[in-house]
Amino acid sequence: MLTFEKVLAIFDDYLQQDPLYEVVFTKHGYALMAWEPVRSTWYSAEHMATPEVLLDSLLDAYASFMEDQITDNERDLTKQETAEIKRQCDLFRAKCMGK
Repeated sequence: MLTFEKVLAIFDDYLQQDPLYEVVFTKHGYALMAWEPVRSTWYSAEHMATPEVLLDSLLDAYASFMEDQITDNERDLTKQETAEIKRQCDLFRAKCMGK
C-alpha cells in the first residue's frame, strides 16, 4: 500500500539535492513547498490530499530538476537524455508502488 511516508523515504535523496522543493506536514496534511527566488520566500505549490498526488508531484519536480541539471540555455535535451529521465521516474514510481 502506498503511504506518504514511503513516498517521502524513496524521494529523500532527491529532496536533499533540490533546494527549490520541500515537503512539509501541516495541520491539513502534506504540502509541496516551492522556493520563489524573486520574492525570497516559500509558497505552497500544491496541497497533497493522497500519497498518489504527492508521488505525481514529486515525479514532475524530479524530472524538471534533472532537465535543469543536464541542460543550459544553449541546447535542448537529447532523446537519450529524455529517455533516461523517464526511465528514472519509472523506477521511482515502481519503488513507491512496491513493484
